[in-house]
Amino acid sequence: MKIICIHHRLAGMNGHRFNEACGLVREAARGRFELVLLVHAEAGAEIASRLNARPVLVDTTYAAGWSFEQRTRGFIPQLHEHIDAELGPGDCVLITVATQLEANALAAWLGELPRDRKPWIVILMMNDRWNQGDATEYGRQAAEFRMLRDALHDLPPGDLHRLIFCASTPGLADELYEFLQVPVAVAPMTKLGEGMPAPDPAQPRPCIALLGGARREKGSHLVRDIIHACKGRVEADFLVHLMNETLTTAEFADMESIAGEPGVEVIRGPLPLEQYTRALQSSGIILFPYQVIPYIKRTSGIFYEAVASGKLVVVPRGTWMARQLEDDRAAGVMFDETGVESIVDAISRCVRDREQLEFLARERKAAWVREHGISSFIDFMEREIALRQASALQPS
Repeated sequence: MKIICIHHRLAGMNGHRFNEACGLVREAARGRFELVLLVHAEAGAEIASRLNARPVLVDTTYAAGWSFEQRTRGFIPQLHEHIDAELGPGDCVLITVATQLEANALAAWLGELPRDRKPWIVILMMNDRWNQGDATEYGRQAAEFRMLRDALHDLPPGDLHRLIFCASTPGLADELYEFLQVPVAVAPMTKLGEGMPAPDPAQPRPCIALLGGARREKGSHLVRDIIHACKGRVEADFLVHLMNETLTTAEFADMESIAGEPGVEVIRGPLPLEQYTRALQSSGIILFPYQVIPYIKRTSGIFYEAVASGKLVVVPRGTWMARQLEDDRAAGVMFDETGVESIVDAISRCVRDREQLEFLARERKAAWVREHGISSFIDFMEREIALRQASALQPS
């Protein structure tokens, strides 16, 4: 099978997109499939070389001032230009960072292809952005989903049969089904699993890491206050990734002010995979001072990789991450309110109970890696396609 992967937002080495692409390249190198990787046109030469990727795509998903129809029409010609000539019998087009926009474009593109050139299309949605704004924003996105639903139900049955929708959490899958009225499967996370660093031996003074780009939804604006509040209460060092994404200039300057403080190490800018895995390995506890609403139905790549590395986690109750602790699939501590005191109390409990929790983390690591990761996701894709092939609708 050939997998043609659309990674139209992959333009740098930081974040889950690059790590995920590395995992796809690794699986392809094992001979499981042939990989054609299409990335953002602004991806640099190093990314293109390391991933053997083609930097050709332009992301129209959030084009300011464009209607849903205009953004869809801006994406469809790129699919024809860069994918049509690649298609062969049984090939699969994969997109792992889809929204309703890309799904709408892929459905329209599939309908325009000749009957003997139609691939399987796997569309993974990871984020319920429509729930993270006000009522106006929810209404706007709900209207887009209605347009996508109508487009899907206007497709010939054979075309609709080739579209495989999936989501990264059960709650998200259920909500997408309500929007689209087509089956939505729950898929393994498309993150690194194999090859994640083994836990370092326990150290007398643990290191607590905050990794990933700085955003308010990730509680990055609280980082300085959290670290200061830990002093005198928690015997620990901190490793903080400093790379601004959506904080204001003042908020990020406040976060940056921790650099140089005793017991605080900072890493600046995008983290290539090797540096990211070293940061994970050197840490014992990964802190997620995240807001609850954005992460109720949403996964976290850093959380996944932390658990796959046998690390302890400190997470907000009520999120998907917290449910992994409640279901005994990860090890760590939850806090009840997204406030400094509640978070520091959870950190203190995690450090206090570290020995017992580290035993659980090591015990649960293997099952977590078996269930998730790129290899498991490819297995999932193959099963879904095989099921669809077995029940293929015959042309009338």
